[in-house]
Amino acid sequence: MNYIQIGAVILAGIAVAIADALIKKTSTSANFLDAIKNPFMLLVVLLYLLQIFFFVYIFMNNWHLGIVGNLQMIFYSMSVVLMGLLFFGETITLVQSIGIVLALVGVFLINS
Repeated sequence: MNYIQIGAVILAGIAVAIADALIKKTSTSANFLDAIKNPFMLLVVLLYLLQIFFFVYIFMNNWHLGIVGNLQMIFYSMSVVLMGLLFFGETITLVQSIGIVLALVGVFLINS
């Protein structure tokens, strides 16, 4: 595994996290149709497509599905927690913070 491949996994997770945060932002509309017609939805689709391209690159370089899936979910989780804190006023508990730290430790263990 090289830094470019690890970066692709990180970016795949972050792309989906941003897309999901944008979906949450657009879902505050009055109804479902308004949310779907929101201009941010085009960016959501583009971010999901970007994630697919990252995964194609990663799997072309013979990464294991289980490792990639776990790494992507860790970076996705950390990204959505951060966006929830910064943009939506959400909070996390001490136990959840410890879980985030353990997930980061897990990234290093998975890649060793």
